[in-house]
Amino acid sequence: MPTSPRTTATIRPMQPADLEFATACTLAEGWHSETRFEFEGYYQHAPGGCLLAEVGDQRVGICIATSYGWAGFIGELIVLKEWRGQGIGRALLQAAIAYLHRQGAHSIYLDGVASAVPFYERMGFRKICRSLRFGGIIQGQAHLGARRMCPADLDAVARLDQQVFGADRRFFLARRLAQLPEHAIVLPDGESVAGFLLCRPVANGFSVGPWIAREDMPRPLDLLEALATPFGSLDIGLGVLESNAAAVQTIRGLGLDERPTPPWRMVLGPSDRLGLSPAAWANGSAAKG
Repeated sequence: MPTSPRTTATIRPMQPADLEFATACTLAEGWHSETRFEFEGYYQHAPGGCLLAEVGDQRVGICIATSYGWAGFIGELIVLKEWRGQGIGRALLQAAIAYLHRQGAHSIYLDGVASAVPFYERMGFRKICRSLRFGGIIQGQAHLGARRMCPADLDAVARLDQQVFGADRRFFLARRLAQLPEHAIVLPDGESVAGFLLCRPVANGFSVGPWIAREDMPRPLDLLEALATPFGSLDIGLGVLESNAAAVQTIRGLGLDERPTPPWRMVLGPSDRLGLSPAAWANGSAAKG
């Protein structure tokens, strides 16, 4: 247990043996969408962005910094409850910001839970909009043209995603498709795609996102219904930025439960545009946008 008002922690990159600790941290917070599968992906993408705080030989906190070149995303900032209030969270956040700056980021994003927003504001972040959270049962329905994604779709999917999201998430898209092909839906449009949707199994159902639908796609909901069709119905959770009025209205119309105190999408830096396109219908995750 801490014995002083402030504790000096060592911040270092995670090692493979730390991934189980990181997963336990998110489970303790009730963040069911942030699984061991996700931490393995963060580590494969950039081990240097997977940060761990230690006091002596005790692991006490974690943070993930995902670099997209000009932009970065921070998530999974967790300090064990008995070590909070010691400046460890600030040290982790500062280390994550410094890492992303070294990678070339000039704008850094995160989703901050309501209780942590004042802390992030003191660190220079500003609010953009609410990052809404929904959950519940959706029914499957087949739609002409929508089908499972295959490796041959990846180039077109990655191009559309980069246009809409504003940064290159190809690594994460390719990994998800390779490991969970049964949970990837695409709507082809000639040599391109009109939209796509990915999801992954989590402890309490399925986490949906990213969900991208071009603005000329008549009914983006087709992708979600097509995803559920092989299973009859799916118990899903998803996050959508409040700035996307059409997506919010459609998802609310499904009758899903809506979290009463959603996080805030926040940014440190000059640009607030990452992921704000009206074609972005659901976020990828709270640690990579």
